[in-house]
Amino acid sequence: MQPTVCKKIKVEDDALILQTIHLKWDVLAKQDFFANFVFGLARSYDALGILYQTAHPPTHLVASVDAASLAFFALRQFVPPIGMMKLATERYVVALHLVNAALADPVASLADETLQSILLLDLYEKLVNRKRTDPESWMKHMNGAISLIRARGEANLQTYVGRRLTQRLYTTLVISCAISGMRIPGEMERLRVDLSRYFKVEDDPKWALTNLNEQIINFVSDVQTGTISCRDQIITRGLEFHGLTIALEDTLPACWRPSRVFVGDDSLGRQLTLTGSYDAYESLYFTQVRNAIRTARLNLLLMIERHASSEDLNLISATRRSIERSAQAICDSFAQYLMSRDEGGALVWGLASPMQKLGSYTILFPLYLAAQASRDAHLVEWAQNVLGLVADVGGLAMAQRTADALKQGTKLPAWDVYTMLGSYAMAA
Repeated sequence: MQPTVCKKIKVEDDALILQTIHLKWDVLAKQDFFANFVFGLARSYDALGILYQTAHPPTHLVASVDAASLAFFALRQFVPPIGMMKLATERYVVALHLVNAALADPVASLADETLQSILLLDLYEKLVNRKRTDPESWMKHMNGAISLIRARGEANLQTYVGRRLTQRLYTTLVISCAISGMRIPGEMERLRVDLSRYFKVEDDPKWALTNLNEQIINFVSDVQTGTISCRDQIITRGLEFHGLTIALEDTLPACWRPSRVFVGDDSLGRQLTLTGSYDAYESLYFTQVRNAIRTARLNLLLMIERHASSEDLNLISATRRSIERSAQAICDSFAQYLMSRDEGGALVWGLASPMQKLGSYTILFPLYLAAQASRDAHLVEWAQNVLGLVADVGGLAMAQRTADALKQGTKLPAWDVYTMLGSYAMAA
């Protein structure tokens, strides 16, 4: 998408035209980022809104916001304009220089704005370089943020902004370690304990899931590195973690549970639902957390299935049934963002509001994993078809990328698709 240039500008003044286009990209990208992640729906960067309330935010923070927001804006285009990517790169280089200068200043280096800037630079890197690389490269900015957290000491938890930035760092680190196949650093485990004084697992299911995911990620890393190699031990611990994901869902308040919507004979409804009905949740956040729990469960179940003895038919059968139930539950959460009802009550295409679009983005990776894990040919075909429709009708480039990944003859590893989709930006 290329914004319209004001007609008052002379056509021959190419430099001024280019400057105006850049300004519009900048403004649109920042508005989009703040609407989704700061003041609006996901709220994962709500601390940024507080830091931006000053009359003159630090230049390194402004440049970091520009770089990250442009990267996210470009990610959502089918073919990002070359000028947009060039501008994003320019802002990133400027931000990197300014952040390094701030880190050299004894006062600025410990400021909340500097920690926020590093987290935004990390987000930029992962949105632009959407391929899994070696852990050292993937963790570059994360390691810088960890060093800063260490230097800040008690200041990390003394204010709301400090606590939210520290929590964001920890959540980001958990995702980064999962993608890299690394254990959570012991220092960060201690930080999680400190954070738990302020964010209670019994009050915040997302924080409870993050705590559980730390244990699961460490377990998976130990299996991958051979630290845990006994098949019986892998299955026993896998089943224990699977039980904990079920227990977590069982403790969710009633408002987190969806209502079932039946589409009847409506042709669009039948096309956009797997079984003629779908689940509607009260909020994007509820849906996203429920699907995050399901993806954790699916990964555990697939590990159990891989290591189960061929003689243990009961375990294999029960595991497969659980996989299919979780896969269908993810599929059933998609349609709520795709449709609305017209004045006559008929179902029509939605995807007009930011909530519907962001909701669709957050489901793409779980939907890929569901279709990859399922052996139900109807589910897999439906997922491919509905993603293609969402791309064509709704204009969601990431939906097309997900459909293309599903259509490949060889299944792409789930974490490769996660990074390719830029799902790193979607964590609540």
